[in-house]
Amino acid sequence: GNACPCLFSLESSLFWWSADKNEQLLQFWETYILIMETLEGNQIHVIKPVLPKLNSLYDLAISGDKGCWLFHPSWHVCIYRRMFESENKTLAKEGILHFLELYETKRLPNSLGFSEFVIGPLMDALSESSLYSRTPGQLIGDCPPLGMRLQKFLATYLTLLPEEEKGSFLLKFIQKMTSRHWCAIPILFLSMALASIPACKVLGTEGLHALRDVLQCTMITHQILLRGAAQCYLLQTIMHLTDVEKVSFPEVSSFLLSLRPEESLRRDTLLWTELCSWLQVNDRCFRKSVTSDFERQETSLLCQYVCSLVGEYLKTPASERENCLMPDWFEAKLVSTMILLAADVEQMKNKYSGKSNIKWIELEAFLNPLLDVLMKLGSNAYIPTLKADKSLQLLLKLLQTRSLKCSNTQDDEVLFFIWKSLATPVESILEFVLRRLTTNELSTVGDLDRCDLYLALIPEIVNLCLKVNWKKMPSIKNFLSSLINASIQNLQERNSEKELKVKELIRKVASMASLAAVCEIMAGKLEAHLESLPSVGALKKLISVSQINEVLKKPSYIEEKDSLCEEAASQGWGKIVARYVCDQWICLRFVLNSFATLTQGYEETSIMSLSTVERSKAILESALEALSILPSDQVVPVFDCMKVLVPKLLDSSEGLCVEAFDLAWKIISSLSNTQLIFWSNLKAFVQFIFDTEVLTVAASAKGQAYTRIKEIIFELIDLSTTKTGVFNVVLSHCCQSWIFPTVDERSALTNAFLNAGNYSELITEACVFGTVFRRDQRHIQDVHAFIENIGEKCAANVVTESTNRDDHYVRICAVKFLCLLDESNTLHKMFMEDIFIKLLDKVKSVS
Repeated sequence: GNACPCLFSLESSLFWWSADKNEQLLQFWETYILIMETLEGNQIHVIKPVLPKLNSLYDLAISGDKGCWLFHPSWHVCIYRRMFESENKTLAKEGILHFLELYETKRLPNSLGFSEFVIGPLMDALSESSLYSRTPGQLIGDCPPLGMRLQKFLATYLTLLPEEEKGSFLLKFIQKMTSRHWCAIPILFLSMALASIPACKVLGTEGLHALRDVLQCTMITHQILLRGAAQCYLLQTIMHLTDVEKVSFPEVSSFLLSLRPEESLRRDTLLWTELCSWLQVNDRCFRKSVTSDFERQETSLLCQYVCSLVGEYLKTPASERENCLMPDWFEAKLVSTMILLAADVEQMKNKYSGKSNIKWIELEAFLNPLLDVLMKLGSNAYIPTLKADKSLQLLLKLLQTRSLKCSNTQDDEVLFFIWKSLATPVESILEFVLRRLTTNELSTVGDLDRCDLYLALIPEIVNLCLKVNWKKMPSIKNFLSSLINASIQNLQERNSEKELKVKELIRKVASMASLAAVCEIMAGKLEAHLESLPSVGALKKLISVSQINEVLKKPSYIEEKDSLCEEAASQGWGKIVARYVCDQWICLRFVLNSFATLTQGYEETSIMSLSTVERSKAILESALEALSILPSDQVVPVFDCMKVLVPKLLDSSEGLCVEAFDLAWKIISSLSNTQLIFWSNLKAFVQFIFDTEVLTVAASAKGQAYTRIKEIIFELIDLSTTKTGVFNVVLSHCCQSWIFPTVDERSALTNAFLNAGNYSELITEACVFGTVFRRDQRHIQDVHAFIENIGEKCAANVVTESTNRDDHYVRICAVKFLCLLDESNTLHKMFMEDIFIKLLDKVKSVS
């Protein structure tokens, strides 16, 4: 046809020609063919000079006066697709950056084709992590160029779209983030880009669901800090882009539950405050989801929702038969988070309105149904198990809330009010827990989850009373005494029958777990308060003389209340036995740490009349046996016991000690894939092998153990080259213990600093440490540094444990150690001279 296609439709026809536009058309097609031909070459130095021609292609393709396409936009899309699909990553990156920058410089007419292109090929291309690298001139911690471009592009692109298309475009964009395998880095920068879109009301319920899918499916395997930061940005996306009239509180709260408090959304962060303001400002706009029981008209919709939520949560249908499985934690987390949010929103309102005498009416209304149930637990034996489970789960979640800002509990008014209220039913709760743990009420495999719940509550209740109600401490002492005595009695009961029934075995498991829990509490701040209790002496005596690694024989028949539990039971017996063994080691660790030698005070018992060395050797042999049967997430107490035993045995049983080093190292080196257990195990391993006493005794004998420790140092450095942060843990532990040794009795006899000279390889290797990492690891480190640089504005930095795994830290730590040396100290001076000679030798050998 001769006419310009602009006159007919928004989207031009695929191809047209007109005599009067001859020159413009020729120019367009010649440029187009030149670009496509150049791209065939795949060589970036040839292609780069041609890229500016892409801009002139747009000038030719858009009709200036009518602001519409003269050439169908799919021709342009072909060029970008050609670049994105290139094997040359640099070319793909150039293509992406060119397309994103286009929207900063040109006003392109709207085109459905481009929206499809963004969600299809462009997002596919953006999934490549290596594109988000720093450019050579950038500092560590700067935002990579693609990250910045993406933010600008998405904000601009959305403003150019017609209102009616914005919602569906964004929904598809978010759904694309769930529909393929994404690595952590691209998801982080896409989430940042979404969060930086200027506020507009475009997302409804579907958008909330899609964002929740990103959290629950796409990000599940990502690195913790990157995942935490992305969660923060996705929550901000919801606050900026949700049309609150289309969503209800239950929908918002179920999204909030997908955010992990240990990674992103936690009280006292800026993100939490931002969420509170958003909920407060929009309170009356949310879609209504509950009918209110409140008499007071001014009560916010949020408070009405939370009140009904607590009521529903604690209601157990009369028809509900006694359930063998404990409810999962989903609801308890939801209810506790919403109670805290609603309370903080009310507190925020009170602050704005300048109220000083706060009546806490709402918060009381949230807590009263829970307190009612808790007050009845001790005296009412007929409370349905499910109701008891749920009330204690909610109690635990509320007690586990810590204030990040206030070191003094009373300064956090909301938390202080909650804690004071929860201290009221303490006696009733302890009575209930004692009855459940020590009489025959726990009888099935499914009940072991309940046992864990009760035991997790004990340290929290102790903590609560120490903080807000000292008068309750006598009740706690009586409770712990009774728990110890009843547990000891259960464990010592000998049954005439050859094979124990499930019920009896479960009782033994619960009793051992109870003793382990008490030992953990005593090892904390409570030992001084409880040392005088006769039951504690009986506990130490029992553990000192018991055979360690005792296992429970699997019963031939496990009878459970329903088939589901039976299946769970038969699969999980190995786990139950492992846990029973691990609990024995937790108790033994407490006993070993609390007597310098095992024999004190108990010479009369036959096993204790063995010399300490004999007894220690027997326990160390048992430790090696335990390491071969325990799963890797339960080895820490065994490592801790070996730390006490090995120094006593290095002279007499060096071979056995080296075997202990080997087995412990084998566990650490084969574990490097599971980040959840790896770091806590590594820490315990380092505290064992590099314990001042262990190092000192090994160095004075200069035998196999000394050689083996030196080998382990190099094996750890080697592991550090593939798993960043390993050397950091070793070095910071050693520098700390050599230059600021803790004055505990075991190492008081030795001068800890002598170890620095005996194991000087650690310092010399640290001074020159800086592996050339694989590129993908370097990218992750760079992005980590970028997130850390954002500071407290990104809640993930405040909430996740700062691990400092950067390899620069190793050199900084070594230099700081050398700077702390004192030139007037002869030992320090000799060490410094020795280190410099060794470093000079290293330089020679390298050059």
